[in-house]
Amino acid sequence: MSYQIRAAAVADAASLLAIYAPYVTDTCVSFELEVPTVEEFERRIQATLDRAAYLVAEDSDSGAVAGYAYNGSFRSHPAYDWASEISIYLASEHQGHGLGAALLDTLEELMRLQGIRMSEACITSSNTGSIAFHGRHGYRVCGEHTACGFKLGQWLSVTWMEKQLLPLDAAPEPPHGLSATEIEPVLAAANARLRTK
Repeated sequence: MSYQIRAAAVADAASLLAIYAPYVTDTCVSFELEVPTVEEFERRIQATLDRAAYLVAEDSDSGAVAGYAYNGSFRSHPAYDWASEISIYLASEHQGHGLGAALLDTLEELMRLQGIRMSEACITSSNTGSIAFHGRHGYRVCGEHTACGFKLGQWLSVTWMEKQLLPLDAAPEPPHGLSATEIEPVLAAANARLRTK
């Protein structure tokens, strides 16, 4: 399979929600219990685009949305602004083809441009595939919350993993949202790499 990555838009909400919904209804990957409405998903996309990166991967042959990735606030207090939590979701038929790695690499490059120092991932502890995936990409386990969630008849723990993206400067510039002129070269390079695979 071949893919291309682009910036997300609010108009992608229905397509992205179709990928996300099974993670809510059928798995413990997401701790949400009810599938959001399209309108709520539109609101979430716009809120992310206002201050962070939101990527969509498409199947180059069909044009269908194959997956998406974004980063967002880690915690609300301003001293946390240099850390950002990431999320990656793929349609089931597009797993195992290297798309998750391509999205993660591209997302991390955009996070560096934002000025993000630490990338944070919160993973259901039973999701050993995701933990191994992040480990292969330089993330380390930094903590676990035990039995902090209950879904689908079971108590769930979460594992936190993190990766340093930039030096921990003594006086870091505040992180910032990205312009199209900053995003496009990163996407062009990512898509060039995808074409060579």
